[in-house]
Amino acid sequence: MSELTAEERELVWQVKTWFTCTEMEALVQTAVQFADANCAIFEPELGEHKLVYTQLHNDFKQLFEDRLNSFLASIGATPEAFYVAFQKAGHEGEVQTMAELMYTCLEYEFFCQIMCERKRELEAQHASGLLPETPAPGICGYAGHKDGYSGPGAPSAP
Repeated sequence: MSELTAEERELVWQVKTWFTCTEMEALVQTAVQFADANCAIFEPELGEHKLVYTQLHNDFKQLFEDRLNSFLASIGATPEAFYVAFQKAGHEGEVQTMAELMYTCLEYEFFCQIMCERKRELEAQHASGLLPETPAPGICGYAGHKDGYSGPGAPSAP
């Protein structure tokens, strides 16, 4: 693989700064909102994964990819240029840490674990009376689909 150019190094640094310093809080908030809106469909007690979990995971990843792509566009860079630079810089200390964090956050098993944990948290809050018995739309509430999934690509309700 070729050496990282000064422009590529700058691009990776800008994304790292955006991701770790500027955007982290908003990304966490987005993840919590997504989990609140979709966690009730997860049933770890079944011991198997439903197809809807994969659909939700893809939607979740798309939320983050869209934010990254918007940031890249705002600085005049393309996702392709970033990915090339990121791959070249991937083994450099702080960049490797960012890569591992991004990968972990977008990894399917981690996603399912987080969704199940959020479901348990909300159920505990319901049981203790901290949340209303019937959740408001968007708090583990779904509209429209027999499996409870109402995100992009979900089939219409019968």
